[in-house]
Amino acid sequence: MLKKLLTFIFLLTSSIAYSQEFMDMNSYEDDVEFIGENGELEEYEDYVEEGQEDYIVSNLNERVKGFDIAGVMLGMDYKKVREVLKERKYKLTDIEYKIPEYFSYNYDAICRQHNIFIPENLKACITGLAKKDKMQYIYKVSFKKNDTNEDISVYFTSPVTDNKVYKIEYTNDVNKKYGDSRNFIYQRDERRRAFWYFVLLKYGDPNVEPNQWLLDVEEENTTGLTAEYGKLVLENKKQEIFDILEATKEARRQFKYTDYSF
Repeated sequence: MLKKLLTFIFLLTSSIAYSQEFMDMNSYEDDVEFIGENGELEEYEDYVEEGQEDYIVSNLNERVKGFDIAGVMLGMDYKKVREVLKERKYKLTDIEYKIPEYFSYNYDAICRQHNIFIPENLKACITGLAKKDKMQYIYKVSFKKNDTNEDISVYFTSPVTDNKVYKIEYTNDVNKKYGDSRNFIYQRDERRRAFWYFVLLKYGDPNVEPNQWLLDVEEENTTGLTAEYGKLVLENKKQEIFDILEATKEARRQFKYTDYSF
């Protein structure tokens, strides 16, 4: 009888302890703010691992110039991007080519002057002229790391401005949920906390809350990094704008107009 009574007390005590632990887990989400989807602030506790409590906080604006995503930096060429991502075990999955918009208009005019009007033939003619002039260029390359479900897309300027990287987009599966039950929500939230912690560890605290690291906070279209859960975008918007303007000016200089004789 005594043995049964002791067993009952043990089970009751364990049940109460487990219930208290469950309640503690259920309430800890209200501790402090953290970054959520689409840049929204949510409540969550900090993610800190032993021996990794210090964040980089000094000279942020200057450091933005040297930011990288998986080793890829703004201003790199395609060859260097391939080398860097190959070292990181990323596999090339797609290459997208492009012709500067106003150059394509120039080639369109030339092709039509040669009585090429059928859409398929016209497109082939434009592409052929662009290749001849080395104006068809690698615009976007996509890479994937299968074992960690990470994807990177890298964007390049036109040959007019030396075909350099102006934007890097990174995504992973940190937001993936296998269902709506509490265990799946918990697992996703833990991945989010870990991801955000390592973002801060690599780049330091953002200088534009809640999720941007900008080279010049007073300047429009400045170089910078934007982070969300499962996504990073590093870009030089001014370089993209400059490339479009320069390509437009160069295309206008090269337009084949009729030499009228009036």
